[in-house]
Amino acid sequence: MSESENILYEVRDSVAHITMNSPETLNTLTADMIGDIDDAMKRADRDPEVRVVIFTGAGRGFSAGHDLSGRPRKEPPPGSPPKGSVEHRLDFEEEYYLNANLTIRNLRKPTIAGLRGHVVLGGLMTALMCDLVVAEESTNLWNPSIRHAGTGGEIMVLPWEIGVRKTKEMLWTGDPLDVHEAERLGMVNRVVPDGTLEAECQRLADRVALMPPRMLQLTKRSLNKTQEIQGMLLAYEHHFLAHQLGHASHEAAEWNERAAEARGDGGFKAWLEYRDGPFREQAERDYA
Repeated sequence: MSESENILYEVRDSVAHITMNSPETLNTLTADMIGDIDDAMKRADRDPEVRVVIFTGAGRGFSAGHDLSGRPRKEPPPGSPPKGSVEHRLDFEEEYYLNANLTIRNLRKPTIAGLRGHVVLGGLMTALMCDLVVAEESTNLWNPSIRHAGTGGEIMVLPWEIGVRKTKEMLWTGDPLDVHEAERLGMVNRVVPDGTLEAECQRLADRVALMPPRMLQLTKRSLNKTQEIQGMLLAYEHHFLAHQLGHASHEAAEWNERAAEARGDGGFKAWLEYRDGPFREQAERDYA
């Protein structure tokens, strides 16, 4: 087994196991974490011994999503747009959110995401770049981005997974999607009992690894091209640009200013309360 600062990497019986290893932050997708995932995926794709990739998160959750801690990001290289500018945000998100996720989608090798616990926002977007998805029964699939003046993520993957109507409901309420409903709609391949995720991912990977690898690659490429012919990549690109417009809106600036005040008064917990508190209060109303 080898590891970077954020990733555990191991190949066993033709299966590469890539594990996000920051359980204390629920595997938050920092720029460093995303870079290490990207490197590990490309490493597995180059390795002739690897036939299947299993992608999981250590600890009690797959990933709580992109880093919202407010910590400084990497300094842009000389000549880049200034930090805080619309141009800088676009360049950063194109590299770390759009292109890094498409790396996973376009891998030649079949990929399996193993989900447990919280799978939120960017964590959900990244998981759904994998070919197959296995989830434990208590998995929390959640995208509350519009609650903090977002647009559903940098890549609008949900309509291709659960359909447009269910996507509207999920985003416009900001409520979690039941994992069994996700399976019924096709977002998740298998729902398994809690505590069995690793074994079930391995069982599925072993089955896939028996297939002729070149035929798997050709079939995956053909199926991905089918989605692209239907317009998926154009839709991704359009939504990515719409997402950047959302960042630049007055509404987003106003929300972020008030949320920053809440964070300053009470830390990240207060930020979450500012984001989600009104929705919890509304959910507790009696409409009978």
